[in-house]
Amino acid sequence: MASIAGKTEPPVSDPVAQVPIFQQHHPSSLRNRIPILKMMLKVLPDSDTFNGLSLEIATGTGSLLEVVAPAFPCLTFQPSEFVPDEATSPEEQWSKHGKIGLRLGLDELSNINDHGCKVFKNCLPAIALDLSKPWPSAVTEKPGTFVLLICSNTLHITPWECSEGFFRGAGEALASGGNLILYGPFKVDGKFIGADFGEGNQKFDEKLRSTNSAWGIRDIDDLVKLAAPCGISLRSKADMPANNLFLHFVKE
Repeated sequence: MASIAGKTEPPVSDPVAQVPIFQQHHPSSLRNRIPILKMMLKVLPDSDTFNGLSLEIATGTGSLLEVVAPAFPCLTFQPSEFVPDEATSPEEQWSKHGKIGLRLGLDELSNINDHGCKVFKNCLPAIALDLSKPWPSAVTEKPGTFVLLICSNTLHITPWECSEGFFRGAGEALASGGNLILYGPFKVDGKFIGADFGEGNQKFDEKLRSTNSAWGIRDIDDLVKLAAPCGISLRSKADMPANNLFLHFVKE
């Protein structure tokens, strides 16, 4: 595994789509999306020529999609989101499903489309995807064809079986040489990390586990072990704001 280096950081703007807003991006997702985009521009092939299918897991309110879609115009983005069987009130979206940002009603996919395919020509309509279940046909009918898979701030707010399902599905979906981007809080060698010596992430982990005993910040080593049988290996990692990490995996 090597550290990330070699590419000059390009200037990045943060456009705001002028569309009807049926859901509100959480402030943290707005803070995170440009740092994530900058790292993607560093580690991925040139954005003007990088082409093929891209799958975003847990698109949420579409905050990250709004900036990566125009930044990688030759990629075709397939957004996805976990859609609960029953609508959840805004007050319970975090405690029940780990969802942040304002979501109104059950039609989350339509709301994502207002930030995705209705704005950007290189976005497909959003699909429902539950990491604990078999992936939808929109993905499984195209095995080994996705050149990029993105997942941010998800594995710590899902049960461990979702991490297993994530890498299993990614291994089937990604093309040889395909890229997998993971972003969020992680432990390293069993320890919480950060500029505060891990204190913030430890408190966050306690909050997660008190909310749902199946949740919790995952250790990179455990994720690497899950990825290996799926033909996926960790290429690099980088420190990010707010004690998060950017992980770049590649499919063999």
